[in-house]
Amino acid sequence: MRTQSPARTLLGVLGIAAALTASACGSTDEPGTAEPSPGGVTVTTSDATTTADVPPTSATTPTTPHPDRCLIGELQVTLGQPSGAAGSQEIPLVFTNTGTRDCVLHGYPGVSYVAAPDGPQVGAAAARDGGTETPVTVAPGARATAAVRATVVQNYPADTCGPTPVAGFRVYPPNDTGSVFVPYPTTGCSQTGVKQLSVQPVTE
Repeated sequence: MRTQSPARTLLGVLGIAAALTASACGSTDEPGTAEPSPGGVTVTTSDATTTADVPPTSATTPTTPHPDRCLIGELQVTLGQPSGAAGSQEIPLVFTNTGTRDCVLHGYPGVSYVAAPDGPQVGAAAARDGGTETPVTVAPGARATAAVRATVVQNYPADTCGPTPVAGFRVYPPNDTGSVFVPYPTTGCSQTGVKQLSVQPVTE
């Protein structure tokens, strides 16, 4: 048997190692090879971008429910001639259209006593007092009315009412958040549990 020299043996081992290294490097350069994402699902960049570009669902755009309604800026509010009744006064609340278009008043105005034109409310606001809510179209220069009933508060015990001087009414047209002051000096009840005012719907 022929024995190889140590030098030949070493050269052979180095050659095998070099071949193995070259084979391993070549496997990592093969095209089309990708690292799988966790769970075995591959997420592409295009899919992620598409998802991010989808806008969130927006809420419905609010619309004005009654664009033809009369607004406080196109109304003059005055009081008609009061008439007496048992323990109360009935006062016509008159809305005059000072604008340039037909507009609609529908329902109950808001009415309360106030201590001054820009002062605080005094006692309870007017309660709704029956009547039929019918839309009233008010032409420029025309009028519509709503009846306000004001109780003579001196008929209540003082400790129940808390009599307080008032300067007049704060009036809100139906379906409007704007208000106007209407002078009507009298006495109101500061206690909110007393029904001192009532109002009916607007009529022609």
